[in-house]
Amino acid sequence: MNAPDITKIHQGPGVLWLGCAVPGAGARLTIDVNGNPTATGVVAAPAAPALSSVVGGALSSETYYVVITLVTPTGETTPSTEVSLAVAADSELLIQSPPPTPGAIGWNAYVSTTTGTEKLQNAMPLAIGINWTQTAAPAGATAAPSVNSTTALYGGAIEGATTFGIVPKIAEIKADQVFGAIDARPTDAEASIEATLLETDLQKLSFLIAGASYLEGTDLTLPAGFQSFEQLTYGGLFTIPNWSIAVISPRVNYPGKFVVSQLYQAYVSKEPSLAFSKEKPTTAKVTFAGIAVTSRAAGDQLGSIWRQL
Repeated sequence: MNAPDITKIHQGPGVLWLGCAVPGAGARLTIDVNGNPTATGVVAAPAAPALSSVVGGALSSETYYVVITLVTPTGETTPSTEVSLAVAADSELLIQSPPPTPGAIGWNAYVSTTTGTEKLQNAMPLAIGINWTQTAAPAGATAAPSVNSTTALYGGAIEGATTFGIVPKIAEIKADQVFGAIDARPTDAEASIEATLLETDLQKLSFLIAGASYLEGTDLTLPAGFQSFEQLTYGGLFTIPNWSIAVISPRVNYPGKFVVSQLYQAYVSKEPSLAFSKEKPTTAKVTFAGIAVTSRAAGDQLGSIWRQL
């Protein structure tokens, strides 16, 4: 019996990253010497929005110029292509939300009455799926960013093992009068990553739980000296968030080398399960399921796992 190859066993516990860059064909997720993803601009600028007007507002008769951006937990994209619409007096300008985009958690609307001078109109990022209605003359002083600052988000340290699952589904083909299959065909495939997070950052958990919202502030009804809070709420109709996610683990016997498990596009198929105990730290177990990126070549549509030698 051959001895096990020690160069191929015992990978260390890792960390979870959300909103990673999706590598091109034949490439791998780019990491630095510490195993951190290095790519910026991981979410591309959105397409130009659809514009329309509604009678009954207070806008003056003008041509309105609009660009939009996508917002991620770590930054904001560069603006879309500029679009414009002539709006009649006493109307409102309606800017349609961009469609759901992996990694994006919201969007911003920039409006002006002169081309190329659009300024931010919404006080907080708008939820994907919520349109923006311009009811007053454009104001504000913040222009759209000239640099795409979206990067991967550190999702937390992982406790114990990470399970990377690849499950092809194969159907047998049978014929009358033949006892046994005469052929087999692939019908489906599933990929998943399951990990237990050693951190319970409520804001990060809100990015993983479908339909969740995060809030922090001060509640004066709480006892004096203990009035600051953070809160996670959930429930209701929602768009399922999806990300490119990666678990990056150091190779214990090989300092400076890492194992990278990545799903190119994924959603949380089992919502985080929180375990509260006085004996041990609170952890959050989470399972991601892969979504096929059909524009990629067959055999490379769900994800990859690779390591440095």
